[in-house]
Amino acid sequence: MEQTVIALDLIDVSAKPDSTLTSTDKQPFVDLTQLKSDSLSVPKYATLEDNFFLLDGTFEPFPETPESEDMGYWSSSQSDENGEFTTNPMLEIDFTENHTSAGLTLTFLEDYPLEINVKWYTLAGVKISEKTFEPDALYYFCDNQIEDFGKITIEFIRTKPYRYIKLEKIDYGVYREFSEDEITATSITEEVNPISSEITINTAKFSLHSDNGDYDLTGLHGVYKLFQQTQKVHLIQKFDTEEKQMGTFYLDTWKSPNEYNAEFTAVDAVGLIDKTDFKLGQIYTNETAENIIDAIMASAGITDYTIEDDLKSVTLSGWIPICTHREALQHVAFALGAIVDDSRGNTIKIYKGAQSYGRVIPRSRKFSGGSTTLLTYVSDVNLTAHNYALKDDSEQISTGTYAIGTYEIHFDTAVFDLAATGATITESYPNYCIITVGTAGKVTLTGYKYEDNSSVYNYGVANLPSGAGKNSISCKDATLISLSNVAEIAQELFIYYQLRYETSVEIALENELSGEKVAVQRASGTAYTMEAIEKMDIDLVGGFTAKITTLGNGINILSADYLNEKYIGEDLGVI
Repeated sequence: MEQTVIALDLIDVSAKPDSTLTSTDKQPFVDLTQLKSDSLSVPKYATLEDNFFLLDGTFEPFPETPESEDMGYWSSSQSDENGEFTTNPMLEIDFTENHTSAGLTLTFLEDYPLEINVKWYTLAGVKISEKTFEPDALYYFCDNQIEDFGKITIEFIRTKPYRYIKLEKIDYGVYREFSEDEITATSITEEVNPISSEITINTAKFSLHSDNGDYDLTGLHGVYKLFQQTQKVHLIQKFDTEEKQMGTFYLDTWKSPNEYNAEFTAVDAVGLIDKTDFKLGQIYTNETAENIIDAIMASAGITDYTIEDDLKSVTLSGWIPICTHREALQHVAFALGAIVDDSRGNTIKIYKGAQSYGRVIPRSRKFSGGSTTLLTYVSDVNLTAHNYALKDDSEQISTGTYAIGTYEIHFDTAVFDLAATGATITESYPNYCIITVGTAGKVTLTGYKYEDNSSVYNYGVANLPSGAGKNSISCKDATLISLSNVAEIAQELFIYYQLRYETSVEIALENELSGEKVAVQRASGTAYTMEAIEKMDIDLVGGFTAKITTLGNGINILSADYLNEKYIGEDLGVI
């Protein structure tokens, strides 16, 4: 049996960063801001609570400096023999703006309280709702859909005898699964660019049905009011004996043709970082790829990424202008000859060359109607190497008349030693600055500009093949291509462009991934070709099939040779 499951985080994603938590009943080592983390990890610590510390080897000694560890919230008070407190511990959560959620999801540590009371208030402090809950699990949902709240209090009333309150996380909403009777369509588009001339965005589309009319956009009820952009969507394919994670996405758009049906689109983590800007680019001189990538990811708020070890220490020189985080990452990946991919998960992976898992696609899994296109021959590659040098003289960067206020000014080239007349520079970076104008009038910025002393490197064939015409590919805007890496990257680009056999075919999907090399059996059944999957359009509801687009050199191989990795390497160049 096969089915698709959509797990949707119906969480108010803006509530947690907007929250301020306070409590008069907490251990001195507690840092309440930890409750705002999505990645807190608190071990099982041994304490002397009644009938709590099991001698089974799973508990760790309590740390000597707990204030330096992930601890979450621990109450100072301990309940008595009846599980009651002299004064009930309480958490107060204040917000600066209105929020809406389906309730609260509380994650407790090792033991849960038996009774809690939750109150919701407006920003002005007027109580909206009050409800008492009796948790029965460490992961407990307080079901109470509230709109436009600005404050929450959580009062812990009763526990098992002699217990502290210990809480790891608070989420403002609920994690909900939709199964096959609610899902009418689900598809994923996965795409990998082997040379990172762009970093592609994986997308998901799914449609949901509710007999209760939950998707009425204009109604006063339903779940629509809980949807927000960037809420996480997990797509899972379940089989009789296994479960496949098909990817983590972030909600992007939704619409409803009627109150019973809704249609959604979602993007992957790369699509998420395409919505924000990287302003902290600069002139780099022999900077490690790892340091540059870490800075981009930190600016984008991304912590779940990996860099292949061999790439971390590669040094790059050049410039990253103000651009989206996705574009900034593309600058780095292109200069490394690397692939960026987060298919089938939530981790952005940066690695060199297409992966190989020895998989074979036999003709028995191929549907009829596929086609192969011979792409245009490329004779040579012209790649610009950039060489940024600081000019000798200071010059005017910008000038204009400004009213009183604070302004952010972007530069079209990197600038050093910025100075201002008519304003105060409050922040200064190579790509932009922030100025404060105290008196309305003319403001002039001066500084030293970097100029680009670029050159073009050509790589191609010495003699054109018979019947082929000259057809050059040029790249001028890769600003992390310098004299130190231009020859290597130009050669890798040329090798890639010699792969001219692009095949599109629908297959019964098993474990194939975008970005990997596979052996594909020809329709005749007499031979195989080695190809890299660049794109997959996957239908999760209509039979777990995929329309794949592959690129290869058209050379016949034996499947046995492929499985022994005889042909994995130079024949496919950088892919």
